[in-house]
Amino acid sequence: MVERWSNPNRGRGLVAGVGSACERGAERERGAAHGRAALAGALRACLLTALLTAASLAAAQSGATPAGVAPGEPPLPAAAAAPFAAALAAAEAAVASPPPRHPDAPAWRTALATARAAVEAAPDHPATRRLLFRVYALVGWWVRAVDASDDLREVVRALDPPLDDPWADADPVVPAGPTTLELVGNVYAELGFSRYQAGAPDQARLAYERWLEVSPDEPDALRWIGRIRLEHDDPEGALPYWERLVELRPDDEAARHFLTAARLGVQVGPAASRAFQQGLARYEAGDLAGAAEGFGTALEVAPSFPDAHAWAGRVALEDERPADAAGHYRAAVALRPGDAGLAYFLRIAETQREHGVTAGRAFFEGLNAYESGALERAGEAFELAVAAGAGFGEAWAWLGRVRQEQGRYAAAEEAWARVLALDPGDERARGFLNLAREQRAYVGAGPGSADAAAAFAAGVAAFERAELSLAEARFREVVSLDPASVLGWTWLGRVAYTQRDFALAADAYGRALELDPDDDDVAWFAADAAARAAAEEGAADDDGDGAGDPP
Repeated sequence: MVERWSNPNRGRGLVAGVGSACERGAERERGAAHGRAALAGALRACLLTALLTAASLAAAQSGATPAGVAPGEPPLPAAAAAPFAAALAAAEAAVASPPPRHPDAPAWRTALATARAAVEAAPDHPATRRLLFRVYALVGWWVRAVDASDDLREVVRALDPPLDDPWADADPVVPAGPTTLELVGNVYAELGFSRYQAGAPDQARLAYERWLEVSPDEPDALRWIGRIRLEHDDPEGALPYWERLVELRPDDEAARHFLTAARLGVQVGPAASRAFQQGLARYEAGDLAGAAEGFGTALEVAPSFPDAHAWAGRVALEDERPADAAGHYRAAVALRPGDAGLAYFLRIAETQREHGVTAGRAFFEGLNAYESGALERAGEAFELAVAAGAGFGEAWAWLGRVRQEQGRYAAAEEAWARVLALDPGDERARGFLNLAREQRAYVGAGPGSADAAAAFAAGVAAFERAELSLAEARFREVVSLDPASVLGWTWLGRVAYTQRDFALAADAYGRALELDPDDDDVAWFAADAAARAAAEEGAADDDGDGAGDPP
């Protein structure tokens, strides 16, 4: 075989023959090319094909593995060697030709024709089928490329034994370009997108599903199938694709969003889910009326949809419709009774409904400021709340508390007095009113009185926060600065009694009783604390006496 092809005249004759054919073909293209540059390009591509064909044939006849045949594949039939070599050369020439890539471009028309001829010469060989697929894929003829890829897989599976990988490539890949597997993915991606844009979602989905058959975890295929199924009211079908994509790309925010949408669609149905998503989009765009319409539509379809109730409530609050907001939040809380966030917003809505939007907003601004330690800002907000709603007892109570902690005892007295006027039976308010009066009495009463008042306020605040050790320290400071303070000794006794330090409680209550013998409550706690302290001391003595006794 080598001797047969070693005759140099035979190679020159082949090139000359193909060259003549090129010239005849170029003359036929003259009318279509309409220009010398195009004609020259066609001649160059054809001559390059001739040269590459001769080289490929020489390699094949020398006994080497022909270019374009992948490892493990059977040899080409002898009758197919020349057509396959010509097809390879034509494909390489087409790839090297100037753009655009189009099936009607001369170089690509030649590549397609010679690749088909190679398939006719060896229809059951993977190399010819692969070459035809690659040419279709490289020129962008997606439908034909899909058919060619199917033919390639069938041929590979029919081999005995079959090859493991239908997309295996020759080394090097010919014609030059992406691997065959990459081209398969590109073909299905382009075909799917073109079908989607043409308004044929089922055909687009099938193309992406075929892509997943080739590359089971291809993210773009997973994304497109999930998207198409969601857009066509199939959240159950979309769900596994979004779940898998999020597993592969946990930081993909868009994928996580659509996963949530798919789960929501499964939970409440596609119509309610779609209306809900529209409501969210309109809310983000600042269209409160449109958002309310979207959430309302979702609730018409799925009345027990807690998220739709919650968002409808939020929109109503921002739109200053507290009664509507309260109704939605009440429904949401009933559906999710353990959700603290929903309960909080229900309280806001109910407060605004009862006392007005301005008073309600100011009240919760005051609460937030107080929690952050901004007492001045909190006091201003509560002042605004009671100015907008004079009958807002809870706002008056918080105003009194803030003013008391600020040492503004006269203002605190006024606030607590308003609370009692609104609710005469509020004993807690009565106690704080008396406390404010006592604190005010410290101010201006002599050296150290302001410090005593400040310590007293700090002690009460610590007690309210259940910080009992701190409260004890502050009340000790009070009685140290003002030993004649009945209230200071009484509060020290109260803190000690709460801590079950009955000896200290008995002493503190006893000092308060000495200063005010007519206070029956103090007398009772003084006696009770003393009795408990004595009982504890006796129990300790009994334990000590029996320590050495035999069991």
